[in-house]
Parts: sequence; C-alpha cells; structure tokens
Amino acid sequence: MKIVDKIALKAAEGKPFYSFEYFPPKTSQGLSNLFDRIGRMETLKPTFVTCTWGAGGSTFEKTTELSAVAQTVHGLETCMHLTCTNMDRGKVDEALAEAKKVGIQNILALRGDPPRGQEYWTQVDDTFVHAIDLVRYIRQQYGDYFCIGVAGYPEGHMDSTDLSSTDEIQFLKEKVEAGADFVLTQLFYDVDGFLAWEKQCRAQGIVCPIIPGIMPIQSYNGFKRITSLAKIRVPDELTAALDPIKIDDQKVKDYGVDLAASIIQRLLDAGISGFHICTLNLEKSVRLILERVGFVPAATARKAPRPLSAEIITGTTGPIAADDISGRSESWDDFPNGRWGDARSPAFGDLDGYGASLKVEPRKALEMWKRPTTVEDISTLFVEFIQGKIPLLPWSEGSPLPETGAIQSRLVQCNQKGLWTVGSQPAVNGKPSTDPLVGWGPQGGYVYQKAFVELFVGPNEVAAMVEKLRTISPWITFFAASRDGEVVTNSTGDVLEEQKKIAELKKICGKSDLAKFSESSSTSATTEMPICEAPFSGKTEDALVERSNAVTWGVFPGKEIIQPTVIEKVSFLAWRDEAFEIWREWEHLYPKGAESRKLLHQIGHDYWLFNIVNNDFRDENGIWDIVLA
Repeated sequence: MKIVDKIALKAAEGKPFYSFEYFPPKTSQGLSNLFDRIGRMETLKPTFVTCTWGAGGSTFEKTTELSAVAQTVHGLETCMHLTCTNMDRGKVDEALAEAKKVGIQNILALRGDPPRGQEYWTQVDDTFVHAIDLVRYIRQQYGDYFCIGVAGYPEGHMDSTDLSSTDEIQFLKEKVEAGADFVLTQLFYDVDGFLAWEKQCRAQGIVCPIIPGIMPIQSYNGFKRITSLAKIRVPDELTAALDPIKIDDQKVKDYGVDLAASIIQRLLDAGISGFHICTLNLEKSVRLILERVGFVPAATARKAPRPLSAEIITGTTGPIAADDISGRSESWDDFPNGRWGDARSPAFGDLDGYGASLKVEPRKALEMWKRPTTVEDISTLFVEFIQGKIPLLPWSEGSPLPETGAIQSRLVQCNQKGLWTVGSQPAVNGKPSTDPLVGWGPQGGYVYQKAFVELFVGPNEVAAMVEKLRTISPWITFFAASRDGEVVTNSTGDVLEEQKKIAELKKICGKSDLAKFSESSSTSATTEMPICEAPFSGKTEDALVERSNAVTWGVFPGKEIIQPTVIEKVSFLAWRDEAFEIWREWEHLYPKGAESRKLLHQIGHDYWLFNIVNNDFRDENGIWDIVLA
C-alpha cells in the first residue's frame, strides 16, 4: 500500500501517525538482531518504516534485504531510501526492480551526498545529478507504481549555504511537481523554526504531506556529531539543559525522551499530525516517547513475540538467548560506544549514512591539513592534533576527548616516531561513573578501561612491531591488517593458521626476522593469556563475532555489568576497511599528479593498521612501554 494512502486513512479517522527509520548495521549479526528488534517494535504499530541507503550504494545488499524482511516477513509498509550520487543507472534499475519484486511500493528518492572529502568529485552517471532527476526517472520507468518521497530541509541543506529559504523551498516544490508524493524532513530541534518553514512551504503551493523528522538524543557525543555534521540549529535552552548532565549517559537518554515527546506534543498542538522517528536502531527510547505522548499505552507488554530464527533470513544463528526476549534485549545496547560497540548490536554501523568520509568540507580540510609532501609532514599533523593545534584529523569527529590528557605525552611520542594514532584510551581502574574525564552511564557506578591504542605503522616497522607485541608481555592482544586484507593477530588458537599468516607477513614485508615467529609456539600468546576469552576458531564473521574483548565496562547498582566498548575481529575488520578508505578520501582532496595526492596514495597502500590492547587494566604504562620500546 502507498504511504500517502495510509496517511489519508489516518486523516479520515482523525488520528495522528508515526513512522520509524532504520539503517543497515555493518555486520550480519547486527542485521540478524535488527530483524528481531523490528519484530518487537511491530507491536508499536508504526504506519510505515524506512530503510536507509549508504552513499554510492555501499549498503545495497543489506538495505534491500532489510527492506524485504520488513515488508514481507513483518508485514510493515516499507519505504526504501534510494540515492543517486555515485550510482550508475544500472544500479538504480536493480534496486528498483528488487523493491518491486518483494512488493515494496514506496521509495524515498534522494540525491545523496558526494564523498565529503572529494574536492574533485564528479557524478558517475549524467542521468542523475539531483534528487529531482531520480524522481523523474522513477516516474518514467514505473509510472504510478511507486509512491515517492523526497527530503525537505527546514534549516537549509548543509551544502546550500548560498541559497535563501525561499529558493530552497522552490526546489522542493519542483521535486513535488516532478512526481514526489510526500516530504520527509531533516531532523530539527527548533520547533518554531520548523513551523515557520512549513507555513512557507504551504504558502508556496506545496500541498502534499510534510512529515517532520524527530531524532531522540541517545548520547551527548552522538548528538554533537550529528548536529554539527548536518548543521542543525541547537536552541540555547537545549544546550543549557544538556551541559550539566552530558557526562551522565542515562540522564542524557532520559532528557532525549522528554525533549522528543515535548517536540511532538508542540507539533500536535500546532496541527501537525504525522512524525518520522529516527530510531538509530534503538527501541527503548522510541517506546518511551510514544508512551509519553499517548500514542501507545504505558502498559504495552514488555515481552515481545518469539524472535524470528536468524537461520530463516541469513543462514546464521543470532546471539540473543531465548530468555533475553522479555526485556533485556530492548536495552542491551543502550550505551553504544562508537565503532567499538558490540558488533552483534542492531545499532552497530554508520548512524549518519556517510560511511568513510572526512566529515568536513574540502575547503576547511585543506585549511587544516595543508599540502603534505613527506611522511614527516603527516607526523606533524598528527602531533598538532594531539596538542590541540588543529581541531580535526580525517579519522576523528572532533578534538581529542578530555581523557586523552592523561596520555597526551605518550601519544605525542608515538606520532613523532611515525606511529600515527587514530584511537586510544588510558587504563582506568574503578573510577566513579560521574568522573568528569572518563565517567559514563548512570550515577552511582564505577567504570573500568583497558588501555588501548590504534595506529598506522609504516611497512618497514610492521615486523618489529608484531615481534614486540607477541613476545614482550602476555597481557597484550592485538590485530594488525593491511589494506589488501592481510591480518595478523595473537588472538587465535589455530597454530597452523597463525603460521600461515606469519609466512604471508614475511613475504609482504620482506623481513627475515619474522622466520623465528613460526619457530616458536604460536599458542604462547593465547594459552598463557591471563584473560578469560576463547580463541578465534573459524573464518566466518558469525564465528568470529562471539570471541570478543571488552575494553570498557561499568558496574552500576541493580544492573548487570555493561560493556559498551568491545574489540573483536569482525568489528576490527569493518573499521579496517573504513580507516584505509579515509586515506583515499583525503587523497582526493588534491588534483591528479599533485605531490600530496601521490604521498597519501602510497601511505594508504603501504601502511598497516594496528589495534593493541593491554588487558591488565591496572597497568597505566605497560602498553606505551611496549609500543615505544
């Protein structure tokens, strides 16, 4: 059924409506668990759901699978996002055909965004330059079969800094006149601003449904990242409310529920009857918001139907136990922590949909990073970032967190040596959860961290680094990977597999001293490892994902231990792909033939990414003594 027809039915009944947005997680385990989560959220009775589309079709398979399951298995009216940036006509045709095959009648047609670091980007197919081109194409190919939605920007598109509000609304009107049936808006927190914009749209002749986008605040850092990236206005009263509680994750989530409910209530009072909730693939806050505004009864059963067997969908077994259905599974990932969250989580992935990108406009990127021509220039940039002299690096979302101050001198030493750090944390042994530097979660708890560092290592230093990490301390676990897919780790119990990897590393790096690795027992780093974790035992993602290493955890009154930061092979490999892709994004800031482009291209292909953990969380210096030895 078409979304506009469902909206018309709600209007005839005099009832408000709401819809949910989901994004495809990075891992098959996350996707499998999202299917179960969507099954539980069926009971909230959304009018429709939408499934996002990664830039350039990067999530093609997962988005089409997610959309198909939501539509056919769960019986939810599903709207599949579709972007045309970096997409040729054949890929668009394939996506539309897949949607029609499974009975999907709704498409959100978006231009999408070019890779944000590419100053010299050009579209792949001249057919698609703007979203209006995609709207026209769908109408030409499928007539009235699809109900087409388009995006609206109450505060202006992030890339349209020179356009007036009137101009932007005129472009939106043109998309509607080209065949769009409804508008979904960008998120906002300025209700008065949205109402004024919606009134302008109506005054300029846009009569189709305009559905406001509502994004509950789930974490302070996530909120800051998204509002900065999308250039969303943050009212002063919102900032004043968040600042005193920003280190208490639970209070931030509670405030996010209160704020979203109040925004919806204000919009209802103003005559707006439909709302599109960006769930971030989390469910507890969404349910609480709907209860708060009276859309669902507060007594909604906490025990959802038995989840679908993941084997039906993906041929794998999901990690959630049967006794987890009744309540824990709606909040088991309430405190996700960036790319090292639990890879089984339905919320594991790119919340903003950009994937690998520089997260900054090319002009600003060039101002910050200049035009490096030597590896020493790169080292200088990393050092200046750690010292606060530049605000951003390609792998960062902002300045170093305050906790970095505890290890700043060590990080400076690493980067001065050409070991370029892109992630780190100090060891923490039982600090209060309210600690201003390392605290998180509800009040009254204690938090713990293992020291870890993530860095790029040059090809001539890879062998020596591997030797140090494997032999100096039994507390160290590590992963190391090249762009081309080679992986070396001491987190394995398979002697033959480890010997094979070492042989491959020897061939790649040309280091004869690697021969002694295979002469010694490769089980020494695992069988004597004083931590409780099973070795990796398989090559499939689903086997690997069960072997994990929690590096951040918290103990809170009346709660199970919460582990928001987990390093495991599947999440490391997912991040490896993105981390090396960012080198390419940075490279493309510069024209072909430029020395900076040549340098970054060479680094991106020759360097290795290391992730190193010291499992003795009481030891503040051990990891640095080894890495810097």
